[in-house]
This record gives sequence, structure tokens and C-alpha cells, in this order.
Amino acid sequence: MKRKAHRKFRYGHVEPIVLLPPDLSTLGELPFTAQDFESLDGWLAEPGWPTERMDVAMLEGYLVALLVWPIELSPGAWLPPIWGVRGWKIAAKIASPEAYGKFIALVIGFLQELERGLNASPRPPTFVLAHDAPYVSARYFAGSAWATGFMTALEQNSAGLRSRSVAVRSAVECIARYASLRSTESSALPLVATALSAAVATLLAERPSRGPLGPLEISNPALVNACNNTKGARGRGIC
Repeated sequence: MKRKAHRKFRYGHVEPIVLLPPDLSTLGELPFTAQDFESLDGWLAEPGWPTERMDVAMLEGYLVALLVWPIELSPGAWLPPIWGVRGWKIAAKIASPEAYGKFIALVIGFLQELERGLNASPRPPTFVLAHDAPYVSARYFAGSAWATGFMTALEQNSAGLRSRSVAVRSAVECIARYASLRSTESSALPLVATALSAAVATLLAERPSRGPLGPLEISNPALVNACNNTKGARGRGIC
């Protein structure tokens, strides 16, 4: 989280601090625990955020989508939708260097922990999809919020859906259907979570990159051949 320090002009004015997007390639691994998840949930529930800020369920779906779907974004462009603004603008809620650094560390730690889970065998359920407990930042049914967050990420590169397999398109359509679900019963989440997890597994089987976390080390020969034979794939950051 680089930022410019204060610099005084000769007339006594002070240049404002500029908060910049983090460079994920230099951060290393950040720990993220259940307590960190609760802290992030609680922070997102506090007043003072823009009205379009994500709740923790929507955030999880959004981050999972960034990890399993190749989306070309400029550095840091994936962050402002989390706190509900357009363009590189920091929400007033986290506009101080201390608050910004702490919030970004939580979000990136969450992103990295989700990636670790997606790569694990057996694959554990994600924080939100693991149980039907209520979340303090929740606006509505967690399964729907999760799916809405996922589709929010895909909308930034929805054209890529046409070139994917039938199985992948069906998985995305499944997630999109749940985005419109408005159940008020938390007991409905286990069934929805099972369907969402199955859809993510389908996408993982064919994912060619890791979104914000950078290139995916490809071990599947079919994907290696696809990358080698697809004209311009590497230039587009897909392989």
C-alpha cells in the first residue's frame, strides 16, 4: 500500500496523501483467520460506507469470481466496487492511511485464503458457504448476495462467456439464477451453498488464470496445449 508522503510547498501548503492500489506481487502471504473474517464482517456493517458497498457474503462471491474467471483489469481496479464507488476513489470510511492499510490487508488476506481453499484437496467450503449463521453486514439472503457478488465481477468481462465450454456457461447460469433468489430463511443456505460450490468447481476445472493474484501455474496438459495453440492468449493475460 504505497502512498506519497506529505510535502510542504514553499507557501506552507501541504500536499495531500495519495493512497495507491496495492501491488499484490510484493505483499507475500497474509494470514486470514475466522476472527479476521468476523472483523471484516463487522467493519462492513458499520455506518459511513457508500450505499453500494458490499456485505461480506457479496464480497466473498466477488473475490471467488476474480480467482476463477480471467478478468483483465488495471491494477487495483477490482477494489473500489467493494466499498461502492466507481474509479480509483477511496471511501471516506477508510480514507486515512491507517484505516486504508488495515482494510486492504483484510481484503487481500481474505482473497489469499480463498485461493488456498480453492487449491486444497479436499476443498473446504468457503467462510460464507460453510454455514447458515447470520452475518452482521448482511443486507439480504447470503446465498443471493454471494451470487450477486460473483456476477458483479463477471459483468466486467461478460463477453468472455461466449468462448467458454458448455459446462462453464451452465455453471455461470446457475450462479446467476441464485443472484435473484430472495429467501428470508437462513436454513435455505446449505442447499444453495452446495449448488454454488458445485458451479465453482466446474469453473475451477477450466480456469486459465488467477485474476488479481496473477498467472496460474498450469499443470493440466489440456490447458497447456490450449494456451500454446490459442493465438494471442498470452498477450491477453489468459495463459
